[in-house]
Amino acid sequence: MISNNRPTKITIKLSALKANFAAVQARVGPSVKVLAAVKANAYGLGAIECAHALSEAGCEHFGVATINEGVELREAGVKGEIISLAGVFGGAIRALDFDISPMIFRMEDAISLNELARSRGVTRRVHLKVDTGMFRLGVSLDNWSDFLRNISKLTHLDIVGIATHFACADESDISHTRQQNDLFIGALNVAKESGFIPEYVHAANSSGAMRLEDSHFNMVRVGIALYGVDSSNHYPGSLSPVLTMETAIIQLKKVPAGQGVSYGHTWVAPVDSTLAVLPVGYADGYKRALSNCADVLIRGVRCPVRGNICMDLTLVDVTAIEGAVAVGDRVELIGENIRPHELAKHAATIPYEIFTGISLRVPRNYR
Repeated sequence: MISNNRPTKITIKLSALKANFAAVQARVGPSVKVLAAVKANAYGLGAIECAHALSEAGCEHFGVATINEGVELREAGVKGEIISLAGVFGGAIRALDFDISPMIFRMEDAISLNELARSRGVTRRVHLKVDTGMFRLGVSLDNWSDFLRNISKLTHLDIVGIATHFACADESDISHTRQQNDLFIGALNVAKESGFIPEYVHAANSSGAMRLEDSHFNMVRVGIALYGVDSSNHYPGSLSPVLTMETAIIQLKKVPAGQGVSYGHTWVAPVDSTLAVLPVGYADGYKRALSNCADVLIRGVRCPVRGNICMDLTLVDVTAIEGAVAVGDRVELIGENIRPHELAKHAATIPYEIFTGISLRVPRNYR
């Protein structure tokens, strides 16, 4: 379980992942497909392992960011539809070779993919993306009718889906999400009038799926909720933590009152203190922004980070449990007691970044 005698590791509980998929599916109902976002290596948890577990739980659709991420899944034997959510990226040949459905929002990509499919005598399943207010990827509403008219001429593309993406579904005010959803319904009506009846219509992410039932259509795209994080506090009690990150104490240090510690001496011991040295740092994804504000859990006691987090090491204050603590004791960095939301708040970021920031030098263990 320990790589190179270094006890820092993460554990992914696949049974919890499956349970979270079931919870989301129960929430949206059997008539709505759940597309599992496994992009960015399943938010850092391991795309291949998570995709196989989700397949066992009944998932039939997977979202990746790039064609190459989709290829990785196919080569690992993942079945079902794989959708490249961020487009083709010049990977039309591999999209055909590995049966990957790209999101299309540029006519140039559509034409390129169509010509390649025509030359092979096949058709390629694609999803169209319309921008309803994210102002990122997607066909603008002003150009939507023209885009549909032009893409209808491409006979070797099978338009199986139409999608959009919500910008503010996590925010307390849901009015912008409702507005986007209404605009999307308008875009769907335009598509219907142009003869497009897609197999799948999808807009909602994890938060949207919980907060706006009208946005379910017949598919939702869920990521962070599957990994046990309730980004909008709308899954009360229904999600199980999937990730645990832990390490162990490698040295105990006596620090006299008035002594500063770590780089810059940003923390000075107010009294004689005992600090534990942990073999984890910002190179592992334990962010430097957590310096002097985060806690870890040792022997059931919260112990605060002291001083600046280093590249490979972190100091925590164990004065409160001095005498009961020892080298080798397990330390919870993220888990049942130290939740990703807590660390994200300390680091002025979001749980997504906490997860995806865990570096690949930290071993992943699956159970």
